[in-house]
Amino acid sequence: MFRRSGHKDPFEHAGAVIAPDPDMALMMAKECFVRRREGDHLWVVRRSDVHSFEDESILEIAADKSYRFASAYRDVIQKREKALARAREIEHQS
Repeated sequence: MFRRSGHKDPFEHAGAVIAPDPDMALMMAKECFVRRREGDHLWVVRRSDVHSFEDESILEIAADKSYRFASAYRDVIQKREKALARAREIEHQS
């Protein structure tokens, strides 16, 4: 069961219910997870319909794209000097 509080908020997992059919699952989820107005939207899905990666290493970042964030531009001069030194080191090794 997933719920969200506002129209622009993301859905978040709120819990699980066991029910004989989808309509009963919705009713039980409503009573258990949004009866105190904890959310405005509700999704109920079968556990068998939720999928995940078997090998979670596939989620690792393939390339450094930190340049997309402002924090990556801190200490740019030191980072550039370090990169140049590394490039020289690699050049001398070839």
